[in-house]
Amino acid sequence: MKRFTQALGTSVALVLLAVPVAYAGAKQSYSVVVNTAIRYAEGGMGTARNSADVLQRIYCRTSADSTGNESVRCYATSAANVSASCYSTQPAHVRSAQAIADASFIYFTWDVNGICQSVDVLKGSHLEPKAP
Repeated sequence: MKRFTQALGTSVALVLLAVPVAYAGAKQSYSVVVNTAIRYAEGGMGTARNSADVLQRIYCRTSADSTGNESVRCYATSAANVSASCYSTQPAHVRSAQAIADASFIYFTWDVNGICQSVDVLKGSHLEPKAP
């Protein structure tokens, strides 16, 4: 019986060694990029918050007036201190901005008048969360 127990223990140990190693999921940082030539800004909120510089930021602000009209304004500043913003009253843009969470990736574009042409929000497990 003792031999059987030793053999079983050895077999279990060998099986455990053969199990593939589990790796943590993908992790990605997205610094804030502002390109005023082709009018887009993007970046991860967590990456901006955790950056070593004091400049990076990206966010959108939604608001509604007393008559129920909703709007959104998105802002971004890169580490190179290039800033941009856009404004929209499009309901789809407002809804996109309302979906933003602490660790979201935000991408927005604007026209020559500063009107948002797109507001895209990505949430995913690979995005860097904000550190305290």
